[in-house]
Amino acid sequence: MLIYGHVNNYSRKRGMFIPYFGYKIGPYQAEGYLLNFPKLPYPEQYYNAIFLKLWAYNANDSVKYIQWHYDLYPDKKDFLLFLQRELRYRIETLDRIKNYKRQSISRICLEWVTKELNAVYDVQKIGVYNQFIKNELTVMLKNELQNNPMPQPGNVDIDSAFIEKITRSITDRLQKNLDAIVETTGDKMEHMAARYEAGEIELANHDHREKLITLFLCLKNLQSRARKRGMGASLFTRMGLIDIAKILRLHIVPFKSYKADTVEKNVGNVNTELKTDSSAYVELDKALQKFFFNQ
Repeated sequence: MLIYGHVNNYSRKRGMFIPYFGYKIGPYQAEGYLLNFPKLPYPEQYYNAIFLKLWAYNANDSVKYIQWHYDLYPDKKDFLLFLQRELRYRIETLDRIKNYKRQSISRICLEWVTKELNAVYDVQKIGVYNQFIKNELTVMLKNELQNNPMPQPGNVDIDSAFIEKITRSITDRLQKNLDAIVETTGDKMEHMAARYEAGEIELANHDHREKLITLFLCLKNLQSRARKRGMGASLFTRMGLIDIAKILRLHIVPFKSYKADTVEKNVGNVNTELKTDSSAYVELDKALQKFFFNQ
């Protein structure tokens, strides 16, 4: 098995998988989003069934399908990370021409997953920030009360002045702490950015952004014609849409002002709408084949 590459790290026992998507044992039913198995499936059989059912829907219903299972699964982040990685892998391994529909459905679902994952991260950041505020306010209030004993109750004017004094003092100290955090974070980000030798390539015409993405997509998909007969090779052993987005955002000025997920979305949109049978794309593909493969 090792010599011929038939290695499988999954258990050979039925049911030994993480049930990200709900399922039931019984005859196949087209209605509903549950997976159906005649008997308890093996791990690989289960994971493959998730995507076979996904690809049987149209673009809109495919998102509803994964959202339905997402609502059922308790660990939202774990579910989204699983689906994000699996979708990226299957998009890269699917044949672009024979499985164009499956690739398109997968990209649409990946866009939804990425958006939801960003929302989960945002909630985590807000939780950390709120906890920080709570801790800081608790400490500051204790310190202020120790240095400024509470006035006797009953005097509204004195109580109001005391509250205003405490509030102003805590606000000033809290703002200083927040400013220090922002400044430290900024220094760290600049230090990390300095580790990379990013380019400053400026486009003469910003309207050419989509065409530039198309050029990278053509290079990504470029392969010698002989490959179709099992003899040739691709230009790149591995290159994904995210790699293209990173190149653009790191080196091309018009893309530097966007967030990483925005550039990834732009690349995905161009890839989805790309017409590989158009005369312009066919001519570009032929020219690149001739340049790299002498064909």
